Amino acid sequence: MSEVLSQLTDEALLILLQKGDHKAFEVIYRRYWKSVYGFVYHNLGSKEDSEEILHDLMLSLWNRREELKIENLKIYLFISSRNLINKSIRSQMTIRRYREFQLLNQIHETSASDDMIYSEEFDKRLNILLQKMPEKTALIFRMSKIDEIPVKLIASQLALSEKAVEYHLTKSMKFLKKNFRNFYSAN
Repeated sequence: MSEVLSQLTDEALLILLQKGDHKAFEVIYRRYWKSVYGFVYHNLGSKEDSEEILHDLMLSLWNRREELKIENLKIYLFISSRNLINKSIRSQMTIRRYREFQLLNQIHETSASDDMIYSEEFDKRLNILLQKMPEKTALIFRMSKIDEIPVKLIASQLALSEKAVEYHLTKSMKFLKKNFRNFYSAN
């Protein structure tokens, strides 16, 4: 039966899917999972996020099968996956801003300045200070504190020892603490 279904067109599979046919859903999944996964992975670069989006996309297709009016299955899957990618990126941006806020509190824990909370202003100030650091130190800081990559992975990616990575992190934190204080007192 599954072999017969795999010969059907997308349109025929969609009709069966709307009627709740699990086998038709499996055929659709097998037909498109590689290309959709590849598209998502190309845009996000994360295996876990790509798998999650593919899962969410297929779950939504199954759960909404009776109400969906799909004319072209392939186009529907790619547009839906693009929308899920955009949602994921927006979510990641929010998480990144939260990390920046946490980092700001670490760097300048004694300051009560309200204007430090504004992420855009913080971004500008942080980027100016990172440009003043040695390139490798700034890179390691970004990887660790903003992208939250573990020290062990940073060391592996940059062909450094873990001690060297920790040295750069300590150096960057001292520099930022000192210069954020100077930066704010100058403004």
